[in-house]
Amino acid sequence: MEGQRYDHSDPGSADASGQPEVASGQSEVASRRQLSVIQVVRSDAFAGVERYMCQVSNGLARRGHHMVVVGGDPDRMRSELSGGIEFVPATTVARAARVLANHRGVDVVHAHMTAAEAAAWLARPLQRSPIVATRHFAEDRGSGTLARMLTHITTRALARDIAISQFVADSVSGPTVLLYSAVPDRPQASLDSPTVLMLQRMTAEKSPEVGIRAWAASGLGAEGWRLVVAGVGDRSVSMTTLAHQLGVTDSVEFVGQIADTDKLLDETSVVLATAPAEPFGLSVVEAMSHGVPVVAADGGAHTETVGDDGLVFPVGDAQAAAKELVSLAQDPARRQKVGGALRDRQQRMFSLEQHLDGLELIYRQVLEERGRG
Repeated sequence: MEGQRYDHSDPGSADASGQPEVASGQSEVASRRQLSVIQVVRSDAFAGVERYMCQVSNGLARRGHHMVVVGGDPDRMRSELSGGIEFVPATTVARAARVLANHRGVDVVHAHMTAAEAAAWLARPLQRSPIVATRHFAEDRGSGTLARMLTHITTRALARDIAISQFVADSVSGPTVLLYSAVPDRPQASLDSPTVLMLQRMTAEKSPEVGIRAWAASGLGAEGWRLVVAGVGDRSVSMTTLAHQLGVTDSVEFVGQIADTDKLLDETSVVLATAPAEPFGLSVVEAMSHGVPVVAADGGAHTETVGDDGLVFPVGDAQAAAKELVSLAQDPARRQKVGGALRDRQQRMFSLEQHLDGLELIYRQVLEERGRG
């Protein structure tokens, strides 16, 4: 509910030697006092950022912290968030700023995307909590001259700027803290379904046409396999047209946006990821958590997430992607080997519990700095 205030004792000191990007092993962080945190995005959608916010908020709430989530598709956010987590819709910057201003006394405001950062800045005269931001995209803030000038002002209020991958950190201006995004650990999928999955938005930056062309070149449809395309976007219709032009309509299923991605991945044997400059790739790491082998373009953060444990192909090379798809489809033992290695990698590098340790450490560091200030 809006207008709620929080009464806290003095924050505990943070571990000055800890680094968020290697947050595993920071179990002592969880033993300190409970925090109150607002996660905010200016949005009425549900995509990777909103899914990340739900997973993180649920995880922090399980650790005893008080969580408020602002923004995102109301129906999906409420269904994804655990009971007891307050949710408030926010489809405009002004609305998000009003919500933040009415939640005074929280420990940390965690903003996602530039519009949410602007809302946090607008609310700051009343809200006055330290602001942490996460950089979800590999580009600088602001799409025009005026927007860049405004963000230059608003970002001065940020206590921390978190990059979700080294690729993002290297692509943006200003200092960042590297803290890999993460997903919950999942049981190993059976990998016995003749299904290849593309789980991504149907937009230009994801290069979905490479996936359709790779599928056609693989010839796997004639061997009883199918390609499931899960996602929506402005290229959805053109991808359907392309599948028809390439003669693979019978073996390609466009299922739109799927709520239960875990069930979908459990019924998948290979994931195909075609984005040439993926900032992180939450769906790829979700596939890894299920032990599903991934065939990914060798650009962006795929080189960090999949690394040497998955199968990569040159960006835009549909023929090379098709070759890797065939190699996995025709060799069940190789699917198990690659999928198992990726699952081990996810648990080692992209575990949600490690990520939550890192977030807690960052939150406590900014609170300690604020106390010194």
